[in-house]
Formats: sequence, structure tokens, C-alpha cells
Amino acid sequence: MTKKIDFKCESLLADASQRRRYNVFLPFLQGLKTGNILDIGCLTGDSCYFIYQCGHKVFGVDIDTGCVELAKTKYPLLNIQWGDCEKRIPFEDKFFDLVWAGDVIEHIRFTDVFINEINRVLKVGGLFVLTTPMHNRIKNLLISIANFEKHFNPEFSHYRFYTKKSLKNVLELRGFGIRSIKYIGRIPPIAETMYAIAEKIEDKMVKGEHPY
Repeated sequence: MTKKIDFKCESLLADASQRRRYNVFLPFLQGLKTGNILDIGCLTGDSCYFIYQCGHKVFGVDIDTGCVELAKTKYPLLNIQWGDCEKRIPFEDKFFDLVWAGDVIEHIRFTDVFINEINRVLKVGGLFVLTTPMHNRIKNLLISIANFEKHFNPEFSHYRFYTKKSLKNVLELRGFGIRSIKYIGRIPPIAETMYAIAEKIEDKMVKGEHPY
């Protein structure tokens, strides 16, 4: 078991939504056996450092070259590298015990490639843990009334908008079983974020049925 650590997320994560994500994810990590963990979208490496503090062997990847260079400077002992994970995750098959992607999947254009790649690099029985903004009929109605233009700004970096059902579907189609999906931030009907834990059940890659 990993050692218990009193995380002070505020020291490195200034954004409130980030703190909420990591204040759920990091205690979960502390209850797991140590293993290889991939942090997708690690930015400047702070999240990798937290995972490292839990006693795990952490690997970080990000598409922003500036962030990767800064992360390597801040945390020279950690394995952090550049990669475009909606094309190929730059690691070998069945290498990881857990893949973490905090608010990443909504930025991904090629959902099928991304999840197929996560399946490829995870061991059978490994976990895919992710967060993404929550959408449902009630919340979307409120958005359409009060904040439609801002939320669906075509120049914003969110390509995909997930409901609990659609997130479950894209994961189960590609060899994952859902352990849990819960909500973070605000009350459930208008929750800010979905926090999902999925287990890799089998090696499976499925191309999306709709061409991009």
C-alpha cells in the first residue's frame, strides 16, 4: 500500500476545478498497490509530482511542447515527454496499471483512436480514470438559456460534450467495464464534472462508426 500523504493541492494547482479533481483522484491513488501510471495532459508536471508522491512510477505526456519543457525543468527525475495521444500514445502495449486523464477527453477530436490507444497501453485489469465536464438535459437547457454562445464557442478547445450515457457507451464499446461514474462540483443535476473509473476487461479496438 502507498503511504498516506497530506496533499496541499492549492500550492501547485491554482484553479478550483483542478483542485476538486485532484482532491478526489489522489486519495483514490493512495489506496492502490504501486504501479506504472500514465498522466495524459500533464501540463507542467505538477500532477505527475503528486502521483510520484503516492509512491507510483509515473509517466507524463502532453501535446504542448512548452509545457513539456517546463515540466522537465521542474521535475528532472520524472519521465515526462511530448505526445499526441489522439494519434498514438508513445508507450508500449500493456505497460500501464492505470491511465489518468483529467479533463482531457473533451479536447479530443478522434475519440475512437484515443480510447483504443488507452486500451492498448493498459494491462488487462488496469484502470482508466478520467474526468470530463458533465452534460445532461437539465444542464444543457440551462446552458441554452443563459450561456449558449460562450459554452459552444467554435473557437473554444472543447470538441466533445459527454453525458453519463455517452461516456459509458464509448468506453464499454472498446473493452472497458464501468466501475463507477460520479459527479464533482455543484449539485448532481447541474454538476460541473463527471469522475469515471473504468477497468480494462479485454484487448479491443473499435473504429468509430461515423467518419470525422
